[in-house]
Amino acid sequence: MTQQKPNYNEVKHNLPQVYKEDQVIYEEASTCAKDFVVGAVVGGLIGTAVGLLLAPKAGSELRDDVAVQALNLKDKSLELSTTAKDKTAQLSQQIQNQTNQLVGKVKTLKADTVPSDDGTVSIEGEEPLEDLPQQ
Repeated sequence: MTQQKPNYNEVKHNLPQVYKEDQVIYEEASTCAKDFVVGAVVGGLIGTAVGLLLAPKAGSELRDDVAVQALNLKDKSLELSTTAKDKTAQLSQQIQNQTNQLVGKVKTLKADTVPSDDGTVSIEGEEPLEDLPQQ
C-alpha cells in the first residue's frame, strides 16, 4: 500500500537539471557592489540637487528661522510649566482646605452624639429594658 521513497544518492543523477554545470549562476560580487555604490552616489547627488532647488529659503535664513522657532518653543514651554505648577499648588491647597473642613465636621458630629440605648440587645450583653427590674 505505501510505496517506499527512493534514496536521493541513488537517483540524483537522473534528476532534471535546470542549469548546466559549466554555466555561472551568480555573477561576481564585486560587480554588484560597484553598481550599488555608483547608484547610491548618483541617488545622493540627485536628492541633494532637488532639495536645493526646491528649498524656499537660503540656508542662513532657514537656520535663523529654526533658531527663532526654538526660542519661541522654549518660552512657551516655560510659561506652560509655570502655569501648571501654579494650578497644581492652587488645587492642592483647595483639596487640603476641604479635607480639613470635612474632618472638623466629622469630629464635631461625633462629639455631639451621645450614645443612646434604643432598647435592643447588643453583642456586649446588654439586656432589654423590659427585663430590667424597675425601681
